[in-house]
Amino acid sequence: MSPTQIPNPAFHKWPANASETYISARRALLEKEFALRDQIEEVAAQRRALPPGPTLPTYTFDEGPKDLDLSSPITPITLSEVAKPGPLGHKTLVVYHMMMDENETKACPGCSMFVDGLNGIAKHLAQRFNLVIIAKAPILAIRAYAKKRGWNDLRFLSSFGKSFNKDMGVEAPEWMPDLSQGPGMSVFRYEEDGDRGEAKVRFLYQTTPHFDAGTVRGMDLLTPVWNLEDITPEGRGEWFPGNDYVEKWDGAEF
Repeated sequence: MSPTQIPNPAFHKWPANASETYISARRALLEKEFALRDQIEEVAAQRRALPPGPTLPTYTFDEGPKDLDLSSPITPITLSEVAKPGPLGHKTLVVYHMMMDENETKACPGCSMFVDGLNGIAKHLAQRFNLVIIAKAPILAIRAYAKKRGWNDLRFLSSFGKSFNKDMGVEAPEWMPDLSQGPGMSVFRYEEDGDRGEAKVRFLYQTTPHFDAGTVRGMDLLTPVWNLEDITPEGRGEWFPGNDYVEKWDGAEF
């Protein structure tokens, strides 16, 4: 059986009274869906097989307490301390770069939607790797916005006054230079020098949006929203998330 062949003729996704025209078209689509699945898995394997990236400098961030109702203490924490394995022993750290600049009091709508989703599945992600949200805004501004959005299951850090965002390519990014901050997802790995016991963090991978021909692609694969839209007759179209309808939905002012 070739990777793109439907594995079983009985494997179907249509009701008993479907027309032959529908069944024929759906089978053709099903073959493409299987081919897409195979390609996604092939790309994921190639991503995991990337050679090790560079080790990162000793960045320091600001962090507050886990309880978003508290405004202190605010403490400095290094990247290696953030990436250090916790009780579950994970050495992989995933960073979501949230668009929230130094003078802003809320994150961009796209990032806000993305972090809404991450917060909802944080307990599941924690079984596989460590996750933090990092933004350039001061930590108290980040925490105030996180509290309003109900992001109680995530860890937030501020890179205010630091070069981290610029070094990671998400500050005034080349792929969209009119932005002061850009979104992205980075993957790091915690390592220790066995002889010297020196902790370091290695860069493994990063992805950012692709704004080709006025579309938003790339990171859309990491959230279910656009993918769910794609299975509807309306499709994703030109839709982009907003903060306004969330505020009305929750009855809150951001």
